[in-house]
Amino acid sequence: MVWLDRDSPPLRERGNQRRYYRQSIELPVGVTVRGLPAPVYGTLINISEAGCRLRSLILLDRNRIVEFLLNCSDGKELALRGRILSRTTPQSEAGFEYGIVFEGSAPADRDALAREIAHMQRRAAAARVTAREAAKYAAGGGRQRRSSVRAFVTFPVRYRINNRSAANGEASDVSAGGLRLICQEPLEIGCEAELRFTLPSGVLNVYPPPEERLEITPFGERRIRVPDNRRPFAEMLLRARVLTQHEPLGGRDVYGVGFVDIDGYQREEIARFTHAVQLSQIRGPG
Repeated sequence: MVWLDRDSPPLRERGNQRRYYRQSIELPVGVTVRGLPAPVYGTLINISEAGCRLRSLILLDRNRIVEFLLNCSDGKELALRGRILSRTTPQSEAGFEYGIVFEGSAPADRDALAREIAHMQRRAAAARVTAREAAKYAAGGGRQRRSSVRAFVTFPVRYRINNRSAANGEASDVSAGGLRLICQEPLEIGCEAELRFTLPSGVLNVYPPPEERLEITPFGERRIRVPDNRRPFAEMLLRARVLTQHEPLGGRDVYGVGFVDIDGYQREEIARFTHAVQLSQIRGPG
């Protein structure tokens, strides 16, 4: 059993300053409610490490303890327990929406939930990338075209070629398709490399802070959360192939490296970085 997040402050105290990324989903769940003889069925509509939001036709009291199982991508189940903090009645839909805060967790258990949420995010990102690429392909009359925007920012990278020891280098000219690798040793064209780097987060202040806002839909008003584009970048581990060699720079070798099997989430993170760099360049200093 996994009991989650006793130490997190209540949702009503955090307001719009939630510390955790909320992943939107539409997942039917059976919920055990303390004090009720039978399970309550509803739909999980978002989840984070700290809590979740549940939609159900059944009226429940605030402060009720609820439990449900989350089926994870690795085939295991997470047993989640929480307390109902809020209840709303959406104007456009029948039933009720409940804000639930998870209670009681070990660090390893919270890590398991965080990994599953990250997996959900990657799946959603991959689906969005696939849809965009399909739309671009159709708009271009079935012709492929270069769509990766490059960002000319230098940052450190660790790379490892085949069975050699890892070495330090620099990366620049990064896009969703690859980057320019600057290193101290000659590399063979066509060889594969393992790259480990963290994109610089300093450019992300160009994005507005996260917020919640009301959106008018054909079904009435709905409160939505603007994505947090300021969240820091996490370390990336990518496979790549050395494609070209460029003129040396300051006595160091320079290579064009293409990513191999980059997933949708990594592609979106690079796009978030390159877009932030572009905005910074457009707006200039200050």
